[in-house]
Amino acid sequence: MKKTKSAVLMALVLALPLACPQTASAAASEDEAQAAEVAQMKEEIAALSARLNTLEQQLAAAQEKQEKAGKGKGKKGADIVWSGSTKTGYMYDQEKHGTVKAELRLNAKTKVDDTYDVAFGLKFKSTSAEPTAAKVDPADPKRMKDGHAAEKNKVKLDEASIGRSFGPVYVKLGVQSARIGEGLWLGKSSLNIGSLRYTMTPNDNVFLGYGRDSQDYLAENEKTQSRLLKFFQYEHAFSKDACAGVYLGAQQPERYVGVYGETPLVGKLSVMGEYVHNNNTTKPVKGKNGYGYEATGSHSDTAGYLLSLRYGQAKKKGDFMTSLNYFNVDENLFMDSGYTAYDDYVTQDGLKGFGLVLDYMTSDHTKLSLERYWAHTKPMTGNLNFLNGVQTEESPYYTTYVKFTSKF
Repeated sequence: MKKTKSAVLMALVLALPLACPQTASAAASEDEAQAAEVAQMKEEIAALSARLNTLEQQLAAAQEKQEKAGKGKGKKGADIVWSGSTKTGYMYDQEKHGTVKAELRLNAKTKVDDTYDVAFGLKFKSTSAEPTAAKVDPADPKRMKDGHAAEKNKVKLDEASIGRSFGPVYVKLGVQSARIGEGLWLGKSSLNIGSLRYTMTPNDNVFLGYGRDSQDYLAENEKTQSRLLKFFQYEHAFSKDACAGVYLGAQQPERYVGVYGETPLVGKLSVMGEYVHNNNTTKPVKGKNGYGYEATGSHSDTAGYLLSLRYGQAKKKGDFMTSLNYFNVDENLFMDSGYTAYDDYVTQDGLKGFGLVLDYMTSDHTKLSLERYWAHTKPMTGNLNFLNGVQTEESPYYTTYVKFTSKF
């Protein structure tokens, strides 16, 4: 037994020197493998870093190229927004006199840069009138004035302006459009003015302008005298469909103050109205340059108002809207009635009576309208016609107007 234990012990002692050198060799090989793996990872990281740096440089170059291309595109006017409208219609009046009207407006607007925008527009208008009945010439009562057919064509500079925003303030200079209140006094394009619109709050804004009231016709021979035009308007919006406002304005020698508003009543029924007062009592007689009044003599203030009861809407295909309008406008409220938005009806002779308007949207961008008025002129006591010195008198005003309009 002792011999056996001794033999086993001797074998272990002899095997010990052989086992130790073998373990050390394996450890050394493992260290070398790890070092090689670390070195390989470092090489891969270095390669990825170099690739990332290259990609960053390529991205910066591409972004710079894109910015330059965008600026160049803006300079070429590629971001122009086009809009316009057409109108064609036939009007028949109380004298059994028909007039065919056609009109085209074309407008363009673009941004010069992040600060400025510019706008340009033209208006083409053609009016063809049927022959009128022979009547006494008001300039010479002893002579008869023969009726004849007539045609008039105009090309007008609708807009040529530059605008800039300063936060809540937007300033615009040049030929432009302006609408004050509901347009009873002023709703016109081709005004040579500077304007400013200040959005005080989301529901309150101020609109003011100063310049000339001239209308820039590009194809017309007659010259007319322009007048100084200035206005100030404050408006408050109670909701999306309800607002009220007040304005002060002057159009030499006229001085205006007005109030206006509109609001829904119930369901699809709404009401709109405007009142304007002219406190000018000096009425110069109309001269050859077009400046002055056709009827003078009265030194009374003049005023006018419009009330409109509306049902429905006219915004998209299939919509139907009917409006009952009532005008009560004094003679000589306006020296030149071409600036009111209702110049198809309201003239220097004044207007008092009702009008019914039916609108039907034949598509999202086209509308068919029928307008019928039962009214008469409204002369002022003391006024004489400047041509023959005869007292101005009330005369009937009945018109039917069928028109088709489109917007694009």
